[in-house]
Amino acid sequence: MAPQLPPQPAYILHSRPYRDSSLILELLTPEYGRVGCVARGARRDKQRRAQSLQPFSPLLVTLLGRGDLKTLGPVESAGSALWLKGRAVYAGLYANELLVRLLAAGEAQYEIFAGYQRLLQALEQLDGSDTQQLEGPLRRFELQLLYQLGNCPQLSYCAHSQGPVSTGTQYRLESETGFIPVYRQGDARQPGGEFSGAELLALEQALQGGEFAPELLTSAKRLTRLLLAPLLGERPLQSRELFRQVYNNNDR
Repeated sequence: MAPQLPPQPAYILHSRPYRDSSLILELLTPEYGRVGCVARGARRDKQRRAQSLQPFSPLLVTLLGRGDLKTLGPVESAGSALWLKGRAVYAGLYANELLVRLLAAGEAQYEIFAGYQRLLQALEQLDGSDTQQLEGPLRRFELQLLYQLGNCPQLSYCAHSQGPVSTGTQYRLESETGFIPVYRQGDARQPGGEFSGAELLALEQALQGGEFAPELLTSAKRLTRLLLAPLLGERPLQSRELFRQVYNNNDR
């Protein structure tokens, strides 16, 4: 008999057809992180699929098997499904795709799981009519995810002085080092990879529990794009392309 793991809270990040009647699911769980599993007969059992095997629905799942690809056992609802609306749906799909692309399989992800829950709860509160609504929740989620994966340096730390950043200094993000001060003559325009110390300190404070002030959102987006680019590589995010096709814009 295949070993059975203890029941786990889970969300479905992605699903795809498998053989004649099954699905392969990518789950996010706190104890095992990203887990792949086969939901046998799920495409045949349309009622089960419609009721439980949906994105953004909190589940309690039992997984069977020793290999990397588990078998999905009993599934229970762990709460009300979160009904995302309009553009918020695509924000949720974007977060799901980030997690599938960036998380290693089988590693505990308690903080990331909690951050994902907070993101869905924030997105559920939106009417989804305006892309700008998505910016704060998404930037917080991206930065928290990058921190937990070890791909975001401490925002308030200067790698050169090995002390706190200074509000009046410009800093350049270097991938292997962190934030390095930049000194130049005159009022040369700030390149895309540079941030003021004041920006970095405000972003750190917002990430630690405050709100992202509207004037911080552009800086936060610029920072997350710089940090995500080498992790995602050249392959585009399907959720972002789908969003652009549906809403015919490039503002996310």
